[in-house]
Amino acid sequence: MNDNILVIDNLTVDFEGFKALNQLNFSMKSGELRVIIGPNGAGKTTFLDVITGKVQPTEGSVTFNGKNLRNISEHDIARLGIGRKFQTPRIYVNLTVRENLDLAVNTNKNFVSILFRKSSSPEKRTVSGLLETIGLIAKADLQSEYLSHGEKQRLEIGMLVAQSPDLLLVDEPVAGLTDEETENVGNLLMNLAESHSIIVIEHDMEFVRQIARNVTVLHQGSVLCEGTMDVVQNDPRVIEVYLGEAPSMSEEQINIIRIAASMAWADNNFAPEQLEVILSNLSREFSDSLMHQMDLQQELKNYLAKNIPLEELVPQLKNIEQREKVLRLSYEIIRSNEINEQEIVVYQRLLELLDLPTELIKEVETEIEAKYDKRINN
Repeated sequence: MNDNILVIDNLTVDFEGFKALNQLNFSMKSGELRVIIGPNGAGKTTFLDVITGKVQPTEGSVTFNGKNLRNISEHDIARLGIGRKFQTPRIYVNLTVRENLDLAVNTNKNFVSILFRKSSSPEKRTVSGLLETIGLIAKADLQSEYLSHGEKQRLEIGMLVAQSPDLLLVDEPVAGLTDEETENVGNLLMNLAESHSIIVIEHDMEFVRQIARNVTVLHQGSVLCEGTMDVVQNDPRVIEVYLGEAPSMSEEQINIIRIAASMAWADNNFAPEQLEVILSNLSREFSDSLMHQMDLQQELKNYLAKNIPLEELVPQLKNIEQREKVLRLSYEIIRSNEINEQEIVVYQRLLELLDLPTELIKEVETEIEAKYDKRINN
């Protein structure tokens, strides 16, 4: 399979003067696994939107299997053989894993037929094969809402594969996953690459190194660099704009905000108020770059999802000033929203590990309480 499955020529997408894509040229061969990386705002999402017909180009063309996709609807492009997986899993949580796959295998079915009509033998064999491929045989009859985030990602990939697409577009499949789940998704994509053409958009560079055969770097809406991971990560242009960008936070500062953010993640969910506090503190004390703040927010979510215990993080604090900073940020984060039982447990454990004087703890808590009482009274 040496023919190009996808060719993009001089593609420009202009949103009222802002060029999300700018004279972009790209091609990939059938059977290829290509990873697309690039900083926020590089045009990665728009790149996928144009391929799937969600966004029409201002200039240029997208050719899939020799057919120009311009002015073709999203639905018809999907029927041509392009399947897209979004970052958030789109599965039917009230159906079992098997029922989700059964529905994907035969798109003419509906929920009623899934519940009351027996599948044919060929369909059963197809579903059984998919269950084995995505590693969910043991959970075939489990309601999908009880799957882990990583298992839901694999299920949705299986549902896409069930529709027999020639090209799979996979958007950030490992965001928020544990190391084990990340490896499972990576192995699945590499196995699928033996019989499918796949484009993966990803920020997690360790995951990119796991699966990458060829990497394309986007920057300001154009292709900056292409090649193997070794070639890309050593390219001076990539080092300057993406991989080697000088961090605006020291390792000590990053560790402080990670520990403090553990308070917001105690119940496995960032409340909007807590996110606002985190970003506010990042802006005020750690980073002047909005783009870097957003990158760090995603990094925090990914990091905290790995459940690294405070017992490993707190000992990295080097002095009492850093421990006080953690205390102040942590209490402000949990105080910004209604404090729940999980947060109290994690906070009490943090206090034990910080081993700060009782007077200092009371002083900080009282100061922050006064700040929020003043907001309420106003």
